[in-house]
Amino acid sequence: TRRNIQEGETAVIGTMNNAGTVLLTLADMQVIQAEVEVDETNIPAVQRGQLAQVTIDAIPDRTFKGHVSEIGNSPIQTGTGTAAGGSQATNFKVVVVIDEPVPDVRPGFTCTADITTGTRAQVPAVPIPAVAVRELVFDANGQIVKAPRDERRKPRAIEPVASAQELQPGQTRKETEGVYIVRGGTVEFVPIRIGIAGERYFEVLSGLKA
Repeated sequence: TRRNIQEGETAVIGTMNNAGTVLLTLADMQVIQAEVEVDETNIPAVQRGQLAQVTIDAIPDRTFKGHVSEIGNSPIQTGTGTAAGGSQATNFKVVVVIDEPVPDVRPGFTCTADITTGTRAQVPAVPIPAVAVRELVFDANGQIVKAPRDERRKPRAIEPVASAQELQPGQTRKETEGVYIVRGGTVEFVPIRIGIAGERYFEVLSGLKA
């Protein structure tokens, strides 16, 4: 796939500390590997053998089935600056072997991969856009402290909210994921604990029943 020399040129022999002249690059085109960068927060869920769907930019409107063959142990540092307020991302290299023929493929094509790290069947789930994040107040026992209802106004949607006033002893304020449900004719915000995420749904571990 690459030739770096011409006839008559001098080739330098490599030593222990110095690389020699690279003459040729050979590629086994029967085994196609996709090297992708995975964020450090997702790496613990990635394991060898997991199925993946690879999309190649040069071959649009098609996806290719593959599986994870290698997971890097050392991070790939990307981004600029740390002391000057620059952002820095830590990614790991993951190799996906494509399990089906790829027409007209060339080494160096850019691609993306969707790796399936888990599946669930017959579990409660909610649409991803239905999940909201609200700042709630919890007491010392971990129970939600609801805002007082104003009886002078017409009844409307009631939800526990974090009051701007100072917290009482033992109370804490934290952001909580949840959904809005209807109970007794009123809309209420209910915290939920989320499991794995799919393309359209979040798995619900607790907080809601089917």
